[in-house]
Amino acid sequence: MRKVVRLEGIPLTEGHSGLHLEVERGIIRKGVYFALVPVRGFETLLLGKEAKSAPVITSRICGLCQITHSIASARAVERACNLEVPPEAEVLREVLGLTVRIYNNLLHQIVVSEDLFPERIKQLSFIRLVQRVRKFTGELLEAIGGEIIHSPNVVVGGISEPLEEFVKEKILSQIEEVGKVLRESFEMFKRGLEELWEREELPEELGKHELPFFATDRFYGREVNLEDFQFKLPQQILPEELKARASNLFPLYRGQMVETGPRARRVLFGGYKPRGGVKELHLLRGEENLEALERIKELLERHDFTGELWNRQAPAGDGETLGVGVHEAPRGTNIHGVKVDKAGKVVYYKIVVPTEINFFAVSRALEGERATHAEFVVRAYDPCIVCAAH
Repeated sequence: MRKVVRLEGIPLTEGHSGLHLEVERGIIRKGVYFALVPVRGFETLLLGKEAKSAPVITSRICGLCQITHSIASARAVERACNLEVPPEAEVLREVLGLTVRIYNNLLHQIVVSEDLFPERIKQLSFIRLVQRVRKFTGELLEAIGGEIIHSPNVVVGGISEPLEEFVKEKILSQIEEVGKVLRESFEMFKRGLEELWEREELPEELGKHELPFFATDRFYGREVNLEDFQFKLPQQILPEELKARASNLFPLYRGQMVETGPRARRVLFGGYKPRGGVKELHLLRGEENLEALERIKELLERHDFTGELWNRQAPAGDGETLGVGVHEAPRGTNIHGVKVDKAGKVVYYKIVVPTEINFFAVSRALEGERATHAEFVVRAYDPCIVCAAH
């Protein structure tokens, strides 16, 4: 006998969301994951605004994913207006993006540590380790971006402030020690993950699905064609009682449901053969932290950032050219599209965020699993619901 189970307010995730599960004998036959956060209307809010204000405004979509929106937005305006960006500014943006990747991924590990470490002392020990790394990444975000949150230095045309050599050397002098702490915390995280799976008797391949993957780059982001995306409205796919409540769109990429994020990047750009399941997703996200830190070290050692990093030319377009800016955010591919008129005003804006793309992936990953395991599946994707309902 089938019954419907509805959950609202999934704990240990970012933002208010819901699950609609059709369950038979304790097994999920169909799962739908959706947002319940009110739409803020950023795409409409930007119309008529100065294009140079877009990175500032879009960074307010979220207090966690702020820099990834600023970067994607700035790159979109630059492409719409055919603005050249100093190469070293793009490198510094990549460093910022990788830093916020670590900063966010570690916050997710703190959030789910309640699942991993039932003993409070062990949980706090883990959090202290993680916070040591987050303190370093916070200082790095402030040094390059100007602030930890809503970094003002990411501007249309590049980066508004140089990175002084002595600041860069100070950062580099700390990276090796930070890396040791990061590896130690990841080992502790992996042990906690194994204990969780054993304690809750979770299947090794919990949440496995056969969907294809979508990503544009391993570290930074490459342009995509926005026309490759189609969007399903809640009214088209949700049960009657949810059609007026869900606040997100459901994107398809080239007509397909896809997964974006750490696993997608590793599969498409690292030659990784996925085993499937959400346990793997947790592990790959942790490994991305280590890779990101090493990449930051490499970029800072290879480049000098004391010169002019900002093309101050006022952005102006033709009102028709669609500029697309992409950044590989912690949760997956973040895409901004914009058209700018001759006066430098925004006449069109579109945002596609990773969690929005992953709604279908989470829903598919739930199918065939025990209803009691549903929240473990959702949490592994680290959904950012406020971004999804932008």
